[in-house]
Amino acid sequence: MKKQNHYIGKIAIFVIMLTISLPSANAFFEPLKDYIPVGFMILIFMGINSRLKYRNGKLTNQLRIPTNYDDINRIMPFIFGIVCTVGGFFALKDIDSNKIFWSLLIFTGILSLILGFLFVPSGIIEINNNELSFVNGSRKKTIEIEKIDSIVFKSSDIIIIDKNQKKHEVDYMNLIESDYQIIKDFLHRKLTNKIEITTCDSNL
Repeated sequence: MKKQNHYIGKIAIFVIMLTISLPSANAFFEPLKDYIPVGFMILIFMGINSRLKYRNGKLTNQLRIPTNYDDINRIMPFIFGIVCTVGGFFALKDIDSNKIFWSLLIFTGILSLILGFLFVPSGIIEINNNELSFVNGSRKKTIEIEKIDSIVFKSSDIIIIDKNQKKHEVDYMNLIESDYQIIKDFLHRKLTNKIEITTCDSNL
């Protein structure tokens, strides 16, 4: 269900943008119409800024890892960008009203295309304030580093086991053997505590 909700959230963006562009919706959305693309532009710009920082090595305490959401996260900015850019262009050309809205929609589409070209995996491992976090979409597990006993990596799951043997799990991952080594190197480089790291079938 959580995985479906992630996709529904993406589709909802399209529904909102299409709805507000319909003539029948003009009266309802008119007071806010020009601000809606601006809101999307701000969110997309924040995504671009974050991805550029990661790609340029400025987020040194963060590692991006593959998840099952990556395929749709890779393609959605291009679909959204093309729809907004092409739709906004023809609307700007053929419709006399709402010129500002259509211009903003085109710019939103262009930013979305840029975001698509700057794709990074959506899974996140982050170390901050002596805490280790694993994030995949709406699923996030954070635990104090000193309380971690071991970490188990599977192709579809990451399991953090604390010193009380309680398991904290993040699922819907899409890891392969090479990812295990990258994650191991990152954790060993960043963590001073000695933590046992294993795959589903062997110690790393």
